[in-house]
Amino acid sequence: MEQLKTQCENCAADQVYLPGTKGLSCNYCGHFTEFKTEETAANEANEELCLSSYLESYSPLPEEQIERHIVKCSGCGAQPELEENQESGNCPFCDSPIVVGQAQSKKLIKPQGLLAFDVSRNQARESFSSWLKGLWFAPNSLQKQITQHEKFKGIYLPYWTYDCETKTQYRGQRGDDYYETVTRQNSDGESVSEQVRKTRWRSVRGEVYDSFDDVLVPATHSLPRKMLYELEPWDLNNVVDYKEEYLSGYVTESYQVDLKEGFIEAKDIMKPQIERTIHRDIGGDRQQITSTQTQFSKETFKHLLCPVWVSAYRHKGELYQILVNARTGEIQGERPYSWVKIGLTALSVAALVGIGVYFYQVNAGPV
Repeated sequence: MEQLKTQCENCAADQVYLPGTKGLSCNYCGHFTEFKTEETAANEANEELCLSSYLESYSPLPEEQIERHIVKCSGCGAQPELEENQESGNCPFCDSPIVVGQAQSKKLIKPQGLLAFDVSRNQARESFSSWLKGLWFAPNSLQKQITQHEKFKGIYLPYWTYDCETKTQYRGQRGDDYYETVTRQNSDGESVSEQVRKTRWRSVRGEVYDSFDDVLVPATHSLPRKMLYELEPWDLNNVVDYKEEYLSGYVTESYQVDLKEGFIEAKDIMKPQIERTIHRDIGGDRQQITSTQTQFSKETFKHLLCPVWVSAYRHKGELYQILVNARTGEIQGERPYSWVKIGLTALSVAALVGIGVYFYQVNAGPV
């Protein structure tokens, strides 16, 4: 995997970035080396780039590019970055062997910033252990199997963020409630009055405006979308300028979702907020939206890296993945179920209900 290695000034062994710090730690002697340059306000990390310019005539300057050696995993489709002299390896997302001979060199948009690892591997394991103990209906062999094979790998995942302004023209219906008194006869033949709510609808049309800042889109297909979104939120206010020392000892994945594809997904994320704005603009007690037409302007983007701990394991041939947000410790995971345990539990519940009914009938006696 793409792992920047810097030598320890004390023993010449490899150093890796130490989570939660601004420096490197030696794997052999534990010597800590602070970054040579002082960390300053994240200027490049927060610089917005014009989306239309990149989509229409992308011609980045050399300093805006980065060259990586990438191989596509045949098991899950991930695209981890490799070292030029790497001869073998396993995919960090599914643990399948990767064919390094098929690696390709690609020039990519350089990340502007990143969120550095703050949660250590041991802390990720503790979160995982707590999560594992709370699993219901897990196969008996699962905990032993995972404990034996569990290994967390630190990975920087690629993300896009998008900013834009929107103007949406809409058509719809506004519903205003009112009440009418209705008289009916009850079962005793008596007249009873009650208030019945009704809605008076009328057609409406209008125009609304929304502003969006840092709409975050994962630029990877290597992990389930649902799990990635459930790892959020990310503390983007703490993003720092891209610095290769932060990558030392960790895997970096190249983006698989390009800028255009990412913006399409970002539009889907924006849609609920636009609809809420329309509902407020329509007013009344009820609203219906029949059509919308949205125009986007001032579109900008950033390319960022976010840190996760990933562990993959197989149970009865099926792949399951565990993700830990390396900023917050939030864990999301896939797990198998023991249908035998579920079935036995259901039978036990049914038996208890049956026993309860029996004793109720016995105690109630004849009518």
